[in-house]
This record gives sequence, C-alpha cells and structure tokens, in this order.
Amino acid sequence: MIDKTVNGYSFVGNINNRVVLAHNPKAVEPWVVWWLDGDGDPYSGSYFINRDAAVREFCARAF
Repeated sequence: MIDKTVNGYSFVGNINNRVVLAHNPKAVEPWVVWWLDGDGDPYSGSYFINRDAAVREFCARAF
C-alpha cells in the first residue's frame, strides 16, 4: 500500500495499515498523516509544512 496516491499525496510510510505518512510536493502543506479505515481509505488527516513535524505525528499515532 506504500505506492498508493490519494488527492495527489503519495504514501511514503505505513504502520499496520492503520496510519500513513504521505507527501505531495505541490501542496501548500506537503506532508500529511492519516488514519486508515478498514478498507484502507484515509481519514482524519493532520497536515504539515515540515517533514520532521509530520514524522513525529506519524510516530505518535503509530505507537
């Protein structure tokens, strides 16, 4: 599921098909962390300008 793209955001990290980190270099806030529902569709995203902040949120949601 790493290669999935949603609304221009490409998944670059996935933990247990529960939470993903995605990137869209053309977006104003190019990093997002989403929860995934049972079908693998993202919801409840937190958007970031900074990769480091997105990675911290990704880890916090995952663990």
